[in-house]
Amino acid sequence: MNRKELINKAYQRGELLNLKNSMYKKWIDNFVFDEIKADIGTGDITSESVIKKAENAKAIVATREDGIIAGVEEATYLYEKYGIGVVAKKKDGDKIQKRDIIFELTGNAQKLLEVERSAVDLLQRMSGIATLTHELINKVDGKIKIAPTRKTHWRYLDKKAVFVGCGLTHRLALWESILIKDNHLTALKNRGVSDYVNEALNLAWEKKEKANFIEIETFNEWEAISAAKTFKDLQQGKIDCPCIIMLDNIWPKDVKVIIDKLKSQGLYDHVLLEASGGINPDNIIEYSTTGIDVVSIGYLTHSSRIINIGQKFV
Repeated sequence: MNRKELINKAYQRGELLNLKNSMYKKWIDNFVFDEIKADIGTGDITSESVIKKAENAKAIVATREDGIIAGVEEATYLYEKYGIGVVAKKKDGDKIQKRDIIFELTGNAQKLLEVERSAVDLLQRMSGIATLTHELINKVDGKIKIAPTRKTHWRYLDKKAVFVGCGLTHRLALWESILIKDNHLTALKNRGVSDYVNEALNLAWEKKEKANFIEIETFNEWEAISAAKTFKDLQQGKIDCPCIIMLDNIWPKDVKVIIDKLKSQGLYDHVLLEASGGINPDNIIEYSTTGIDVVSIGYLTHSSRIINIGQKFV
């Protein structure tokens, strides 16, 4: 596989994040509907007081600002599960402008109000993440790929939102890929292992058939070069499993030095390179000029703001 194919194999799981996938659908049923049930509790006592039980209503869901819409598939599913008729006027990934209608809804008025907050919150958060992802991709002008970390609040929904914004998803869960982090390396050091980078990768290589990729978190030039040498030795001339070195909390100028040394030592073509740690809209341009393949950004899912969206009876 070439470098582009390896990046896609390692980092992109967006095609799994839809309701045709039973794993994703089951997670939505467990996570999102539990949230709705917890909100409703023993009943929406306000609506039960003011609105007649059999009363029907029409509503629209509209955006109050510009952005990229995400969560249309999931919100449609939520509304329909509560017996509400849904006409979607936008699809995931569409650009939206203030006052654009996303949904036209019809159904029992109490049900519309029961599901309102959960559906709108989902749309707002996912759209905020998708919008920020799209903005950052435009900012770096295709020089690097952008992915989230696992610092998420809504797990797969957050990853789906990044995908809708045209980003990569990175690892979805612990079971699917190997990512050796600082605590794994510390455990080896505490065992008295001096060449902990080499040892960690050799141990991980034994399970490579179960992993979509193998990645190791490094914190300095020595660790990064050591990891690349070990990966090259393990590959034995065949690169079929993406081998990734994460340069964690390393300044852009030092990232560039490391990449230049990997190239000069004939190691660059054996690894993919990811920068992570403290990357945000203010410094992402600096990282985009280093030659790195991917930046993983916790900021996408822990610091993005929502897109203001509302549901109103009409």
